[in-house]
Amino acid sequence: MGSLCSSNKHAESMLRPSLSVEIPQSNIIKQEKDIVISPRSFVKKNQAAFFSIYRLDNFPLGSGARGEVRICTHIASKDKRVVKIISKSTLPESLLGSESLSAEVNIMKELDHPNLPRIYEFFEDTEKFYIVLEFCKGGDLFDKIVELHLFEESKAAEIMSQIFSGLNYLHSRGIVHRDIKPENVLLDKKDSLKLKIIDFDTATFFGREKFHEMYGTPMYMAPEVVKGKYNEKCDIWSCGIIMYILLCGGPPFDGTDDAIFKILKNVNIKLEGERWNKISIEAKDLLSKLLVANPEKRITASEACKHKWIIEHAIKIPREDITRVLDGIKTFKKTTKLKEAIHTFIISKLVDPNIFATESKVFDFLDENKDGGISRDELVDVLKNDNVHTEEAEMYADLIMEHVDSDKNGKIDYTEFLRATVKRSKIFTKENLQQAFNLFDQDGNGTIELEELKKCLSEGSEITVEVLEDIMNQADRNGDGKIDIGEFEALLLENLSKQSSLETP
Repeated sequence: MGSLCSSNKHAESMLRPSLSVEIPQSNIIKQEKDIVISPRSFVKKNQAAFFSIYRLDNFPLGSGARGEVRICTHIASKDKRVVKIISKSTLPESLLGSESLSAEVNIMKELDHPNLPRIYEFFEDTEKFYIVLEFCKGGDLFDKIVELHLFEESKAAEIMSQIFSGLNYLHSRGIVHRDIKPENVLLDKKDSLKLKIIDFDTATFFGREKFHEMYGTPMYMAPEVVKGKYNEKCDIWSCGIIMYILLCGGPPFDGTDDAIFKILKNVNIKLEGERWNKISIEAKDLLSKLLVANPEKRITASEACKHKWIIEHAIKIPREDITRVLDGIKTFKKTTKLKEAIHTFIISKLVDPNIFATESKVFDFLDENKDGGISRDELVDVLKNDNVHTEEAEMYADLIMEHVDSDKNGKIDYTEFLRATVKRSKIFTKENLQQAFNLFDQDGNGTIELEELKKCLSEGSEITVEVLEDIMNQADRNGDGKIDIGEFEALLLENLSKQSSLETP
């Protein structure tokens, strides 16, 4: 699984508190189909003691003025995760309310993208806050740069493509990161360039207004941040500096923070010299569009995703993998909300993301505009390329959207895609079902009651008793008004053998 900190050089910045964000007012749900299930539904404040759920490793990954970042082990599952521990004694009194960490948590709850990390849960006790996050085993991009010094253009493009894709997803949802740098880009595994953008404590939602606070790291900071008036385009400049370093082996300038601030006030980066003579025209063209001092003339993350240099170096996916995944999604049928909730929880919180390697690549391939979701038109285009006539492609696309786009936002989100394409036999193990049951059985008495069902399904909304009782009856086979582990497993496994026989081996 992954880590939101793989070295101590970034621990201090991870430990800054964030201001709270308003949560939309809840609404009353009178029909089961109106319940929205997503990974964010399962990111909640755990009322148990942190140390009853997790065991800390002996040494911190890093520490700062306000606390530390450490690897922890989920006792029940043995999974390795990372916990960001913030000491209340270091926080201003104004930030000590129960919602003082909600900004960072609420932003991370919104993330559902292969290049962005998971958040599992958060805790609070009398002395500290705890945010539990994904653990990446491959270290950070900074260490990889030190190790390799220079990157072939194909490898640099593979890295930049993922960073642009993650940022385009964030920006399209109104989120600016404000501290993009190699230390905040982690690799899933040592032998892989599959990466995730991390550290959202300086991130915030944006609108039309400009920001004035100075956040970020001087070397990667955009000129307009130093000048005190900026927007989400600051992230794009930071990408340009990373790409420059990947291709050149070092930054375009150096010095103390004050010296860098002075340079940024009148910056003009030139791509000249012996090293740059060996770099392709396309790569230099993209850099020249990223490292534009005037943010109004700087390209967007969406435009960067579509640049010729990125497209030319895109990883080729075997056609048989695309066809197999498409065949799976064509036959997927929507299920009850209870099954959908259990399936979503297992996919997004329990299963090692590395088992989705093929599906993740196909998702990226289908997501042509790199906004983190697959639209009907994108489905039609890829189906037509799979030797399907236009009318048939449109019919399949409509059926797929009907069954897979469960939140009806007009796109197939990443977890929705995985639910429809990953073989259930790979994830519906007895261990995973037990952990899912434990999530619903909040009091640990061995059965799921109506109130527990409500808490797990009603994130941000209020579900009527009639709807909850209907959902309960879907699994409550003996009619006692509760769901035991046997009934819970039967709900998921009753058709699994039949479904597995229909799946491609």
